[in-house]
Amino acid sequence: MATAEEMLGAIDEVLTDGVRRDMLHNRAEDHQLDGRTLTVRGHRLVNFGSCSYLGLEHHPAMVAAVVDAVHRFGTQFSSSRSYISAPGYAEAEQALSVNFGRPALITSSTSLGHIAALPTLVASRDAIILDHQVHHSVYAAARHAQAQGTTLILNPHNDMRRLRRRVEELRTSHRQIWYATDGLFSMYADYAPLDALNDLMADHAQLWLYADDAHAVSWRGQHGRGYVLTDLTEQSRSRAVVCGSLNKSFAAAGGVFTFPNAELRRRVFTVGGPLMFSGPVQPPMLAAITCSAHLHRTAELRCRQQTLLDRIRLFNTLALAEGLPLVSTSEAPIRCIGAGVPAIAYDLTGRLRDAGHFVNTAVFPAVPAKLCGARVALTANHTPQDVADLVEAFARALPMALAAGGSSPAHVQRAFARHLDGRPVRLRPVPRPRTPVPGARPAPGDPLRLTTHESVGDLDTAEWDTLFAGRGAMMSSGLAVLERTFRDAPEPEHRWRFHYHLVRDGAGRPAAATFFTTALWKDDMLSTARVSRAIELQRRTDPYHLTSTMVAMGSLLTEGNHLYLNRQADWPSAVKLILAAARVQEDRAGAAAIVLRDLPYDDPDLHRLLLAEGFLRIPIYPTWIRAVDFTTDAGFLATLRKKHRYHQRTTVLAREPEFVVRVVPGGSGETLSQAEQDHLYQLYRNVHARNTELNVFPLPRRLLAAALDQPGWELVTLTLPQLGPEPVAFALQHHGTAHLQPVIVGLDYRYVASHHTYQQTLWQAIRRARHLGIPTVLYGMSADLQKSRFGATPQARWVYVQPTDTYHSAMLTQIAEGIG
Repeated sequence: MATAEEMLGAIDEVLTDGVRRDMLHNRAEDHQLDGRTLTVRGHRLVNFGSCSYLGLEHHPAMVAAVVDAVHRFGTQFSSSRSYISAPGYAEAEQALSVNFGRPALITSSTSLGHIAALPTLVASRDAIILDHQVHHSVYAAARHAQAQGTTLILNPHNDMRRLRRRVEELRTSHRQIWYATDGLFSMYADYAPLDALNDLMADHAQLWLYADDAHAVSWRGQHGRGYVLTDLTEQSRSRAVVCGSLNKSFAAAGGVFTFPNAELRRRVFTVGGPLMFSGPVQPPMLAAITCSAHLHRTAELRCRQQTLLDRIRLFNTLALAEGLPLVSTSEAPIRCIGAGVPAIAYDLTGRLRDAGHFVNTAVFPAVPAKLCGARVALTANHTPQDVADLVEAFARALPMALAAGGSSPAHVQRAFARHLDGRPVRLRPVPRPRTPVPGARPAPGDPLRLTTHESVGDLDTAEWDTLFAGRGAMMSSGLAVLERTFRDAPEPEHRWRFHYHLVRDGAGRPAAATFFTTALWKDDMLSTARVSRAIELQRRTDPYHLTSTMVAMGSLLTEGNHLYLNRQADWPSAVKLILAAARVQEDRAGAAAIVLRDLPYDDPDLHRLLLAEGFLRIPIYPTWIRAVDFTTDAGFLATLRKKHRYHQRTTVLAREPEFVVRVVPGGSGETLSQAEQDHLYQLYRNVHARNTELNVFPLPRRLLAAALDQPGWELVTLTLPQLGPEPVAFALQHHGTAHLQPVIVGLDYRYVASHHTYQQTLWQAIRRARHLGIPTVLYGMSADLQKSRFGATPQARWVYVQPTDTYHSAMLTQIAEGIG
């Protein structure tokens, strides 16, 4: 299903939407900067987007050092350090070694430093365990190590109990085990749990720590050593490699990597790829590093650190007093105020800019798509009044942004519940009438009303079937069978919960309708077949490996557009009501994602709405549809291309007399023996075992009996009498006045190639539709070549996904990269 390129395309759409809204890819328009303000689109703003936390970038000593270095050494020294290092390297690295209390190595960036260090430090007999929210640059470097044979494992974010189990599992089979994590995570400002890591490292001498402390060095710790080196025990530091960024609070350039001994530093410097082949840090910035390192050993550093801490505490105090959803109350300069979906987060940051404050929007992929917000970076350049004004602007802007986006403080409270630790979200009343999100239609005079039901039997089934006519088994007769089969099932994978949503206008007319199922999915259902095959090997011993609860529009047995929209009504507001209800179901079920299937490929208005609501758009296999617009076999052949016409005449129609076709109508009272049902179920399992393109749990055996009890269903079996009395193929089909849909198929693969049994099942669907006077066969997905030979046409579809728990998706990415 989704390839790496398609996932990049989905992320591109999300970020491009931010660019379109003028919230991303901005440019400072100033001719001179002061460290506190900047100009964006002609507006002078207080800058809360800078990571120069101590505000050293305009320090007179720093400026003088850089100017002096330019005069003495020029703008660059263009040589690989393998041959010769620029003047200033030795002094800068010696100064940093003093500051950090251990051997230090300067790299041209922290990202290139990771690529130099991690594959050099870690051997093929080692393992790397990555916190799954570790910075992408660390993950990219770990992949280099994996390519040389190192075991690579992801661990859920800050889950120390899982980490301990991982270490204990690996200790007998690996030389060293490295745990790679951030010290301070850059979006929500949560810290790595170093107390627990100290205990774990004390218990396991094989465990080493690789920490990216980019956002905590300089503004924290003695001489700016940061969080990790300050809070690690001496024993843990002896097995820790810790890096920091010199581009942030140090107000210089490059990265600094610190080691427990000189030999490890020497080895990385000698054979770390980017250190041999990439460009160096240039002399002016080396001078800035040296000057900054000296400033970090003065009393001025402690004053600036205290000033920054005062600003952080002031922000926390004021934000909590206003009831704002402060995602983390940690005392870090990164602050994040939760907003919800991207459209609301963008609206919030836009309102803050209108009030004179530049803040960043925290959006996917940096944070989960429904947990977006406004990211604030506090610095020592900010005054107490700047901080107070910003919090006041948040207190005014957030209620308006939530109201404009159709959300509320209660929605934010629920979405960020795991981060707020029970803290209530109590915001000011909206001071002006609620306004719609740009692009949405004005709300009608009569409000929309959402009703939700747990069974199709609670609906007006005639109305439902009118809304979903021609859409297959999502009609009431199809859904009744699914409910009977999957409601309260004993198996976890077959225990589905159904939620039917209808939105009506003031006159009672449907504006939107759909249904969702909450069910256990294989996480790789939308992955490529290669990924699914790799995971299935592990499921031989653990059948629920990489599975998650999903709240999905439709079900795993229905295909096609599951969303009815009345385009004459206020359908955008109706869709938002349905999505809000789905998110409530997601929270109650602890689901990993909301999935919207199989939406039209050519609906730009709906796409913009879902993009603003934080959904990623991923293409799925096309669904194949055959119009039954003929009355004879000759008429059927006349609709085909010449090559396909020849194939059907000689391969399908010519062999049809060899088969005995039996039709068992649902609800007719005709039954199958236990042995017949067992045989048919085995034919279905044959097909299921081969289909990893859309990887799902096998359907339960009882589905067949449930369908045969319900009108609107039928079973078509194909037997080859010369080979025996048992069917060699079957199709369980649902039909209405406008459609016939094969829902599941079973095959004896011994006769697929020799007797073309699969093609006969496709042909019999057309036969049945013609017999019943049904104008359309819904063939569904996959088997593109075979269905195209019958004159079926493909309809492109999208699936929209909004993940909450990204750990399993990160695992799938790792597996896909390993296969690649």
